[in-house]
Amino acid sequence: MSDKANVEEARKRGAWAEVLQLKIAEAKSRGAKKRHWVVLRKSWLTSSINYRMELGEIAVFSKLIVMADEFGPVPGLISDNDFRGMPHDYLAHQACCPLEIFESTLKKAIEDNSIYENSHGIFLTHFDEYQFTEYDRQKPYREAKRQARGIRDKTSAELEEENRARRAAYDAAHGKGK
Repeated sequence: MSDKANVEEARKRGAWAEVLQLKIAEAKSRGAKKRHWVVLRKSWLTSSINYRMELGEIAVFSKLIVMADEFGPVPGLISDNDFRGMPHDYLAHQACCPLEIFESTLKKAIEDNSIYENSHGIFLTHFDEYQFTEYDRQKPYREAKRQARGIRDKTSAELEEENRARRAAYDAAHGKGK
């Protein structure tokens, strides 16, 4: 089973510690893709956050969404670069809010399973769904089309060999390397 499939299966079970461990392992092995932007859809206006939280908590939660992309090496996890949780008072300062509002936002979000927190940091459990884009939706179709045409991604060794061959051809054509 692929890592992505393992993450989805754990997500469906609500096994947030397992999801987080898989995402951390992925980030350590090859790095996680960060976008440096986040999506806040129109559905935000009618989401359940509007009746579960006070206005200040809604503002803090929206800042947590941004922090979940900005802080730490795993999109969706607010942590330092060593996968350790950051102090709440520091994060409250970054969110420009009183610690009490930050803490009450976390408490409500943990109660409704929007946030999972452990020693690795604050994990927004539905971050991937919040940030799912049209590009992401189309990706499986693009990959299937590429495979149908017989195109595959080249390995770094194959790319390096092609570059070496190109350099050798250039050097030979220009009388270099002798």
